[in-house]
Amino acid sequence: MMCHMVAVGERSGQLESMLENVAGAYERDVEVEVNRMTTLLSPLMIVVMAVGVAFIVFSVITPIMDMQQFIN
Repeated sequence: MMCHMVAVGERSGQLESMLENVAGAYERDVEVEVNRMTTLLSPLMIVVMAVGVAFIVFSVITPIMDMQQFIN
């Protein structure tokens, strides 16, 4: 796409405006991809944090439960 737009810009004498259009199109594409990746990573990070918290809670609760059974 970029090569075609540059060729058209050269032929029409409006290379600068065509390059600005190409840059705008690429910026929009990058922004869409970044938003998509952020949307996908957000739930994944929440799950990873939940697993970490559950591991810590389980690590604290297990010795307490073992001590309670030892006392009884």
